[in-house]
Amino acid sequence: MTRMFAAAIGLALALGACAGPPPPTYTDAFQGIYNQSAASVPANVPVSVQQPVGIIFSDNVERYIGYVNDSKAYWENVVPQPLTNKVVEADADPTYFAGRILGMLKSHFPNAQVVHDFNQAVATGKKSVCLVDLRPKPMEPYGDRNTRMDVDAYFFDASMNPMSKLSGHGEHYVAFGSMDAGIQVSIDAAIRELDGKMTTLVH
Repeated sequence: MTRMFAAAIGLALALGACAGPPPPTYTDAFQGIYNQSAASVPANVPVSVQQPVGIIFSDNVERYIGYVNDSKAYWENVVPQPLTNKVVEADADPTYFAGRILGMLKSHFPNAQVVHDFNQAVATGKKSVCLVDLRPKPMEPYGDRNTRMDVDAYFFDASMNPMSKLSGHGEHYVAFGSMDAGIQVSIDAAIRELDGKMTTLVH
């Protein structure tokens, strides 16, 4: 009984379900960063990327990280520490996505650096920019039990004009009684697909 209770609490921690903080509303990947809709960028167009590359994270990535941190803090105040599901807490660690996507991008662009915005990219001599967007869809305990992660990479040329959008998708079905929500598995699958497209289309 304790194990099942801990699993339920753990899933709530990962998803911010029940009375936890409301999930954020995810917006256009370029909102607040670039004066254009991300929907206008062509998908899967081969690109030649000049280095050094600047990496920008969209506001959606920041919303996701903030939401997970807020949910964790909320449930830590609600659930006694001995009953916390450490497995799902680790699975929902928001730093996992940042570490995985940065590791993958640096395998293609070893000298790439994270920059705050396009002004900083230009000021620090970046010749191209990769803007990373994340669109998470956590599983619903009493609805769609698939966790889905979609990762988009938008590539900009030296004039900071968008050239191409490459995407990766990952999902995982969370069976009843699972001790985690399949977040890292879904992230891994999405980044693996994106990495394959970059190997083929980015030069």
